[in-house]
Parts: sequence; C-alpha cells; structure tokens
Amino acid sequence: MDSERMEIEKEVLARVFQLSNKLQVLLDHQLKSDNLTAKQLFLMIVLGSFEKNPGFSEISERFGTSRQNVKQLALKLEKNGYVEIYTDEMDARFKRLRFTPKAIDYWKQRDEADAFMLNKMFLQVAIEDMHVMQNTMEQMDANIRLFDDNEEVKSENEY
Repeated sequence: MDSERMEIEKEVLARVFQLSNKLQVLLDHQLKSDNLTAKQLFLMIVLGSFEKNPGFSEISERFGTSRQNVKQLALKLEKNGYVEIYTDEMDARFKRLRFTPKAIDYWKQRDEADAFMLNKMFLQVAIEDMHVMQNTMEQMDANIRLFDDNEEVKSENEY
C-alpha cells in the first residue's frame, strides 16, 4: 500500500470530521435563538428536498442516519412548531412529515442570510475546486454505501 496516499487519506478523513464539528458548533450557536440545532436544520433541509411529504424511512435514507434518529429530531421540530407529523391517508400505519406555516415563513426569512454565509464560507474556493470537492464527496458517499451493503449481506448470512 502507498504510504503517502495512506497519510493523505488519514488527513482528509480527519479534516472531514473537524469541519463537520466546526460547522455544527457554528450553526448550533447561530440557531440557538430560533430554538433549533444544526441537525434539526439539516432535517428540515432534507424534508424540503422531497416533492411529496416523506415518511421517516425516506428521510432517514437521504439524511444518512437511522429512522429512530430522524423520528427524535422530527418530534423536537414538531414540539417547536416547525413540522407536523401526520398519518398517511392511504395507510394508517405510515407517518409522514410536512412543514408548518411557521417553518415556511422561517425559510423565507433565512434565504438572504444563508446565501451570505455560504458565499463567505466558500469565498476563497474556486468553482473548479468546488466541483472536484463535490465529485470526491459523492465518490466517498458511494464507497461508504458499499460498506453498508456488505454489512447487510454479512448480517443476513450470520442467521
């Protein structure tokens, strides 16, 4: 194995974790007055990415976490008036999420501030570098999904 590549891989992974933590701390601080956390905001971003009101399983797949974690975040968002959890009309066993009017107003107010923050965050990053970063992250995500697929196969074979 190439030791230079291994050192760079370790550094990249460490920086991904470091940036994730820094971003979460920054957002948690900025969102405190809105009674939100970074993870709750991310859940709302994911919820807004669906054309139709999704269920917990659909959100958890796109969010990249367990259904139970999504449910806990959604319950806190519901308590604070940002989302509504409701029973599907066709299948009473299925719960869906949708934004409340409070959340819709909240997102309209955030648009300009969010654009400013994103522009500031990526100010010194060339568009070409952002494309490379985007592609790299997509490749890493696909590779991580292979781990998940292999774990499912392995756990199915254990029984």
